[in-house]
Amino acid sequence: MANDFLPGCKVCERMAAEAKRGNPYLIAEFEHSFFVVGDHQYCPGYSLTLLKRHARELHELSEPELDAVFAEMMKGYRAVEKTFKPWKMNVLSLGNGDEHVHWHIFPRYESDPNHRRDPFFNSPQFKDHLITLDQAREIAAKIRANL
Repeated sequence: MANDFLPGCKVCERMAAEAKRGNPYLIAEFEHSFFVVGDHQYCPGYSLTLLKRHARELHELSEPELDAVFAEMMKGYRAVEKTFKPWKMNVLSLGNGDEHVHWHIFPRYESDPNHRRDPFFNSPQFKDHLITLDQAREIAAKIRANL
């Protein structure tokens, strides 16, 4: 599947840039999506599934493409769960900030004092948990081992 990037889309532009330099955040490339480590690890194992082509809404995908990308997201979800063994898993596809089909996969832990709240409740603290490229490679390798 060819990448269909949209200039001006932050997700598309980042995927294009990462493709040129090699992506330390990349866990796996699937037919329809990229599975990547999140920039922060407020919730250890936080990752994302990003649709390879630009689409703003889920209804823009054909039924076969939607089924396939959902299966890819679930493959990543299961690998994160197996790797980190969290208390709970949260999956969100909002698109309000970045208008590109993607899923946030948030492992949740009872040690998080807000573990019963929306994971974005903690977003002011995400900047305090940014990771280095080496940490991204290490986390990606751990999750990849469980795909």
